[in-house]
Amino acid sequence: MLIFLYGSLRDPVLLSQIAGDPRLGLSLRPARLGGYARVHIGGWNARYASVVRQPGAAVEGFVARLTAPAQPRLTAYEGSSYEMRRVRALIDGQYRMVGIWMARAVTRRVWTEPTDLRRVRMERSSTRHA
Repeated sequence: MLIFLYGSLRDPVLLSQIAGDPRLGLSLRPARLGGYARVHIGGWNARYASVVRQPGAAVEGFVARLTAPAQPRLTAYEGSSYEMRRVRALIDGQYRMVGIWMARAVTRRVWTEPTDLRRVRMERSSTRHA
């Protein structure tokens, strides 16, 4: 099965370690998920990626061919907050059905790149002591 990766598992080293298959990280191919936007879930100190339907948006990511032994390991890594769904992604100019882990409940805030935690801590500290 092809799997669309858009969060931490885009890192080929992490993907290979979690999957227990060093070849998996080497097999990543660029892909695009149209009609979805990346969002974050969790509090200010823990941000996890997910996607939600959003017309006109797109999420850039990678696809990998998931092996049978790797699937339960990656499912365990994603945890019970995520579920596997099937979506259509653009890969090498062609649309293909792929699996994707999506959070069961997400905020509607569009994803922004991770904030510098030192700046966040300084801002929080200055407002507490003002």
